[in-house]
Amino acid sequence: MIAAAFVMGFCSGPGQSFTFSVFQPFLLESFDISRGTFAGIYAAGSFLSAMVASLAGRAADRYGVRRTLAMAAVGMAAACGGMALSAGLVPLSASLAVLRSLGQGTLVLLGSLLVMQWYARRRGRAMSLAGLGVSLSGAVLPPACFAAIGAFGWRSTYAGIGGILLVVLLAVAAVMVRDTPEELGQHPDGDGEPQPVPKRKPDRRVFRSARFWILALALASAPFVVTALVFHQASLFADRGISGGAAAGMLSVLAVAAAVTTLITGSLVDHFGVRKVLRASLVLQMACLGLAQLLQAGPMMWGYTLLLGAVAGSSGVMGGVTWARFYGRDGLGAVQGSAGTVMLTAAALAPLPMGWLRDLTGHHAAGLGTCLLLPLGGLLLLIRDVEKMEA
Repeated sequence: MIAAAFVMGFCSGPGQSFTFSVFQPFLLESFDISRGTFAGIYAAGSFLSAMVASLAGRAADRYGVRRTLAMAAVGMAAACGGMALSAGLVPLSASLAVLRSLGQGTLVLLGSLLVMQWYARRRGRAMSLAGLGVSLSGAVLPPACFAAIGAFGWRSTYAGIGGILLVVLLAVAAVMVRDTPEELGQHPDGDGEPQPVPKRKPDRRVFRSARFWILALALASAPFVVTALVFHQASLFADRGISGGAAAGMLSVLAVAAAVTTLITGSLVDHFGVRKVLRASLVLQMACLGLAQLLQAGPMMWGYTLLLGAVAGSSGVMGGVTWARFYGRDGLGAVQGSAGTVMLTAAALAPLPMGWLRDLTGHHAAGLGTCLLLPLGGLLLLIRDVEKMEA
């Protein structure tokens, strides 16, 4: 199941920002559109991704991860075909939105839900291993896609990606995925007896509870901070006299730091618990924003990048294990899907405050200060004992 979730994370790559960034110059040229127009199309797709996450979670509760994955595979392949055949802005926008929503949101969510069903005591470590799929995708797909575009063109490359996704994901759904260990007469973690974990199907009141929103807002802080800082990295570095080449090179360092932290976070969660690790992540975010205010070339630049990678790496693990820890396995898709909507919406909105304030003030100091409010607020909210709050 960890391997299946790993493959789902890897196959989410065509819907992730790191892959779209490779295709962007070719799309701008082919459709004769500005970067601003493409940014608007991309933002709309990101918001759709946030909305679809909630629906995907409920579909997984109703139909199971296996069947929902098969539907997502067909949708991803169709979206890639739509990108390849697009003759105007309307079909391009529709295909991009579907690819973004199923890739960025649904596949990652389904992989997380699968791991949460099969693991209880070792959820953190299992989620760490599964989460490396997205990290590997970010390292492999951009250069692979760039090479394929050079050899075959961007349309043929999208068509090829669609065919590969369809075959791989349908094979994973048919051969590897089983919705719960009980289907095979097993129990989470491979134990001989079931663990005494909460098994309750949450109703609509869950989404009106203080506990849900405290956890959702605290977890949304990391994708907000990471997206804002990565999106504006070039201008942030340039304001401090750091070259564009150094800014691009630091993205590779960030990816390595994120992968290492993904592995470490799972063990920390299993040992110290969700609440303590989540608090530590919020503190790291505040430290990262503080270093961004003082950024200079040299050791400080490396320290900032490593901290940002640590925040990014821990975010994926925490977003998976937290909801299973507090709400159990039954009806988990509805809870985690709704939380995913909050987190993806935060990521979609993230570039705006720093961009607007940069235009108004001529520097990023005000924007960085504004971003600091979210992790600070999350840390203050977690002072409350969420364990004792009504679910």
